[in-house]
Amino acid sequence: MTEISLKPLDILHIIYLAIAVFGVLLVFGQSRFKALLLLLSWHALEEIFNLIEELKIFSQLPLITPAIQLAVGPLYYLFAKNLIYGDIQLKKHMFHFLPAFIALGFTAWWPQLMQVAFVIFLIYFFLTFRLLQHYHRVLAEITSDDASYALKWLTRTFIVIGVIKIVDAVRLNVQLEVSYEVFYYQYFVIEILSLFITVYLALKALRHSHLFSGFREFEETVIQQNNKLSNESSIELEQARSIFSSLDKHLQKTHGYRQAKYSLRQLSEELGLTEQMVSWSINQGGELSFSDYINSLRIEEVKLSLLDKSQKKSILDIAFEAGFNSKSTFNAVFKQSLGVTPSQFIKINT
Repeated sequence: MTEISLKPLDILHIIYLAIAVFGVLLVFGQSRFKALLLLLSWHALEEIFNLIEELKIFSQLPLITPAIQLAVGPLYYLFAKNLIYGDIQLKKHMFHFLPAFIALGFTAWWPQLMQVAFVIFLIYFFLTFRLLQHYHRVLAEITSDDASYALKWLTRTFIVIGVIKIVDAVRLNVQLEVSYEVFYYQYFVIEILSLFITVYLALKALRHSHLFSGFREFEETVIQQNNKLSNESSIELEQARSIFSSLDKHLQKTHGYRQAKYSLRQLSEELGLTEQMVSWSINQGGELSFSDYINSLRIEEVKLSLLDKSQKKSILDIAFEAGFNSKSTFNAVFKQSLGVTPSQFIKINT
């Protein structure tokens, strides 16, 4: 019987496999995490084949890992899509993995497969960023609390993943020009980083299990219809400005924007207008997104309070009363609007 000697990298593969399997068991059966389940299952499968290939357990088995690398890009794309839209039908998205299945028949050409995998990753990397940009753009049109539902953390994580993939591609292309020790060390570091990113994504996905509910409905009924309305020649800009003026007076009177999670649906119900019409009037008549418009009203109220020397409330209390629900969001919006921080604004005006 052949004795198997485990190296540090092999132990890391085992740890990675154990964590991936634990994650699979944790999210199994939850529709919200279908893509996460698929991603963790893929990582588990990858680590199994890594161990088999590096320990030469089945010497006659062809190299499988280069072929399954073609599924990395699609998996991250579906992970983002699952977070945004909630329950997605994976059967309709299986075509994304067709290249990986086809590649299993060409494992003898593994160097070429690795190059193809990198190209496919770049394509899906671009598609994922477009999807996230679309999500944040739509979000700004339907809720004033878009910062709470934002997936900026996912965008940043994908940037890190992209950098790691580029470094790994360079590593594989120069492996014949560096010593085995250097190549091994690079592989070990990349594997550790991959493990940490996988754990981070899983934890963040679990914590953000409830994003903006009904996103697909708003995307289809508000944004698409909004585009149709803006292109109709029969609807004049003056009409949009008139409706915007009316809803602005309504909010100035009712102060509905003081509600932390004030949404387009709430405003449309108060006005007795459709969400499409309200969204269109703010976009065309006010030349703002819904989120920017509501936050502009909040900032104006905060400004007046800060200029009032008789008031004794803290800056944060004033911000919360105006409708902001986090310090970081308030500070970011305030500086973006006025070019200075709240503290600087007070100093300038005293």
